[in-house]
Amino acid sequence: MAFRTVVIGNDARIRVHSRQLLVEQDETLAIPAEDIAVLVLEHPRIRVSCASLSLLTSQGVAVVTCDDEHMPTGILLPYCQHSRQLSAVRKQLAASKPLKKRLWQRIVRSKIENQALCLEDLERDGASRLREYKSAVTSGDTTHVEAAAARYYFPRLMPGITRHSGQGPDAALDYGYAIVRAAIARYLVGYGLYPPFGIHHDGQLNAFNLADDLLEPFRPMVDRRVITDGIDASTIEGRRELVALLHEPCMLVGQLRTVLTAIDSAAQSVVRALYRKDDAQLLLPVLVDATTHARDRMVE
Repeated sequence: MAFRTVVIGNDARIRVHSRQLLVEQDETLAIPAEDIAVLVLEHPRIRVSCASLSLLTSQGVAVVTCDDEHMPTGILLPYCQHSRQLSAVRKQLAASKPLKKRLWQRIVRSKIENQALCLEDLERDGASRLREYKSAVTSGDTTHVEAAAARYYFPRLMPGITRHSGQGPDAALDYGYAIVRAAIARYLVGYGLYPPFGIHHDGQLNAFNLADDLLEPFRPMVDRRVITDGIDASTIEGRRELVALLHEPCMLVGQLRTVLTAIDSAAQSVVRALYRKDDAQLLLPVLVDATTHARDRMVE
């Protein structure tokens, strides 16, 4: 099983030898491609051979490209990797509107609960109000409780700073979300699903609507890490901390998992929910408290 997240932040040449990825810088590092879940290419002068890209996609690696400011701009994913992709996509396209509405209700409630846990962990008020929002989420969130909860949550998460203002932790949040989104897209494709067709998100120009659906409950994990550690996404150290989030703990059905393995299980559970037409099959993560986070930080 893939378990490594690799970030290349300097000028490098990447090629293949004996089914291993060779990263040539001052020294040459050999990495088994099957060990990599996400590869982040940050430097504008990284040269990647076609054979390397072919090997990476054949192993299901999500390759993330970045712009001159190191912000993720694209994801390369495998093509038709799953043996039963047509069956999975047919189930995805055939999902009824009531099922998708119930799935979205479950996702929104999970997201708001994790936002409440995040505020509690940061010792900020507002968690009880967020749980009131959570209990008010209806099937399909037709009353837009998710948006109302976000308007309440972010001023408490980032006092004095407006989200999307370009100030404070904005860049770090965006970078962290993009890395988790890439990992989610990788596992969705691996289970035969087609990311442009979402449960709730349906942007015409968005190739990752389904990944954006599943991303929602994971966002507060990025939020907590960015705010707790004061991460600066303009530094390579800060970006590496955000990538390392994939290997930190969260809870899933009462068990401690890394975020990466929780993403794997959540993506697989989407398939079960679609095949069984049962939203209860959907498995979503729960933010762990700071004590557990510090004691059980997982690095695979």
